[in-house]
Formats: sequence, C-alpha cells, structure tokens
Amino acid sequence: MKIEVIVTTLSEAIQAEHLGADRLELIADMGNGGITPSFGTIRNVVEHVSIPVHVMIRPHTRSFHYNEDDVETMLADIGLCRELGVDGIVFGALTKDGEIDERILGEVIKHKGEMTLTFHRAFDASRDVFESIEVLNEYPEVDILLTSGGANTAIEGIEVLNRLKEQAGMTILPGSGITLKTMPSLKERLVVDMVHIGNGVRTDGQFDESKFKQLRG
Repeated sequence: MKIEVIVTTLSEAIQAEHLGADRLELIADMGNGGITPSFGTIRNVVEHVSIPVHVMIRPHTRSFHYNEDDVETMLADIGLCRELGVDGIVFGALTKDGEIDERILGEVIKHKGEMTLTFHRAFDASRDVFESIEVLNEYPEVDILLTSGGANTAIEGIEVLNRLKEQAGMTILPGSGITLKTMPSLKERLVVDMVHIGNGVRTDGQFDESKFKQLRG
C-alpha cells in the first residue's frame, strides 16, 4: 500500500522520500492541523525531492469557514504553488452552516491550473458527509478526498469510509490515526491504494525509520 506522509520542512521531505514515501503533504503548524507553509519551504522541497508534493492551502486553523481576505490569500498561495511546479494542493472550505462552500471551491478550481486537487478533512467537519460527497461529486476537478469518514480516526470511521468509497466520484484517501496498530485492520476492511499518515510514522515528533518500514509492509 502506498503512503502519503505529512512533512513540515525540507529535511523531513528528504528523509521521507529516502524512507520510501510515495507522496508528500507539505504543511506548517502540524500540531494544530496544518496551514500553508512558507514560500521558501515550498520552493526548496519541490527542488529537492522527486516524488509528488501536495501543499496545504489553509490560511488559519480557527475554522474551515473563510472570509474574503482569507480567500484572497489562498488564491495567491495557489498561484505561487502553480508557479513553483507543485504537483497538487490540499484544500477544504465550509459555509457557516457546515456545507461545502461551493463558491470558494469554484474559485480554487479556476486558479489551480493542472495541479491535483485534494479536498481535505474539512469534509469530516461538514454537516452531513453523505450530502457533502454528493456536492463534491459535481466537481470532477476534485481528484482526491482526504477523510476519516467523519470520525476522529479512520479506523473508527471505517464503515462510513466504505460507503463513501462506493459513492465517491474521486479517490478516497483515508487519514487520521493510522498507525502500526490500526493499519492491519484498515487493510483488511478497506480496499484503497494509498493512506495518509502523520504521527503514525513518528516517534517524539521525529520520523521513525522502523515504523515507516513496518507500515509499508
């Protein structure tokens, strides 16, 4: 099974590639759920690794609801990612009522160019994940959905993940709480090509080569 792994620095990106990661999600402020990393970090990672790099587009961690200033910032960051040759962006936005914010999604789609678009776990905070998947299905430009099935962890949301996989028009990427302990059950109960992992391959915040190799199997 392929692994997309969260990284926050150039050093982590190089190490993750060396350890066998298949794709990187590049973010800042991992402890609070992730925001857009700096221009310099994005540029250096893209220049120094050969595996795909997907960059988080999120201006703050207060919520997944964004005002016009936030949108302007996100679109500018998307433009920079496009210019730097980033492979994909990771984005999500909700309305105050907890629905997919289609207006902002439409703007992101118009600005992303050829970059892959992942709708992130804002999805799991939406009012109804089955309503939300139907909305996202109307946008073929959404390539990947990063989700835990609306639960705190992917293994807790496994039944919903299976239902979403049947309903989704895009690739389902399970994430949250995937570890050495939960991976066997996830593999047994959910058929996917790739998983999204953060702390599951770290010990005391640092990449753990042993965990990485065991997770890859």
